Amino acid sequence: MEFKIYPVDAKWIIEVAELYEKFKKEGKELDKKSVAKALGVSESTVQNAIGAFKQLELDKISDKIANSNLESQKQLFRKALQSYKPFLEFIFFLEKGDDPNKAIKKVLSIFEIRRKSEDVIRTFRNWGSFAGIFKGKNFELSEYIKSLKPSIIEDLFDSLNNEIKAKIWIKKILGAAENYLSNEEYESLLRSILNIVKDPREAVQSAGEALEDFLRKLAHDKEIDVSRKNGIYQIAEELRKNNVLASKHVPILKGLQVFLDRDVFEGLAAFRNIAHHGKDKEEMKKWELSEELALSYVIQVLLCIKSLYYYAIESQLKF
Repeated sequence: MEFKIYPVDAKWIIEVAELYEKFKKEGKELDKKSVAKALGVSESTVQNAIGAFKQLELDKISDKIANSNLESQKQLFRKALQSYKPFLEFIFFLEKGDDPNKAIKKVLSIFEIRRKSEDVIRTFRNWGSFAGIFKGKNFELSEYIKSLKPSIIEDLFDSLNNEIKAKIWIKKILGAAENYLSNEEYESLLRSILNIVKDPREAVQSAGEALEDFLRKLAHDKEIDVSRKNGIYQIAEELRKNNVLASKHVPILKGLQVFLDRDVFEGLAAFRNIAHHGKDKEEMKKWELSEELALSYVIQVLLCIKSLYYYAIESQLKF
């Protein structure tokens, strides 16, 4: 996706979203001239609002926007904004201590966006304020997403009920490996973090799905056929045979040193089986998964994905 940051206030984006839905129901294309006249703004403002509306993929939820009150519209806008990569990167750099101008310049460079930094700063300030992410004029984060603490564990706990913080935490843990993930793998990891407390079983299943999908992606990219392999362990074994995995991964998990990467995947597969299946065949009871187990599992999956990426793609031993 090519990113363009359109210089337009959030309120006009929402107005355009509402009218887009009305025009669509009438079987008509959105007419810039009539919309500009109706809103009392210039056609260029409407054009920019349409561009931003599509960039933020609000066209996919225009029906919800059109049928919501202002507060709900702000929530929908916030959800779209916190999934918008340039904005998320901007928040990430602010959290690292960059001033807004430096953070914006980095964003423009990463995504090759040709806009004046001062224009983008004004736009992001307006969008973030409308969404309730910023308060005041100095990019102070609202109570909804107050500044992250320096401890990575505290960051994780902050992220459990906050989607934008969860995304920043994934970025901090995975580093360059984040960009290698498919959208499906990324969404599974995000879902796993957000469900650690609410639904530990779902958290484990989602993390397990992300890891298995990641292993299959590695196999595909390395031209290794794993179509007949089932589950994390079998795929991992096949990748080892083809030297895609290191002979030994030495992670430190809760003070325990694991010497063979195979042991890591056996353990992860076992946890996932507990989450996936109903009653245990031998015990005739259903395992109850705790938040602690889900938390441990999700962290192990993230670290394994990071380690696998750096070994298979960057030829580095890293955990």
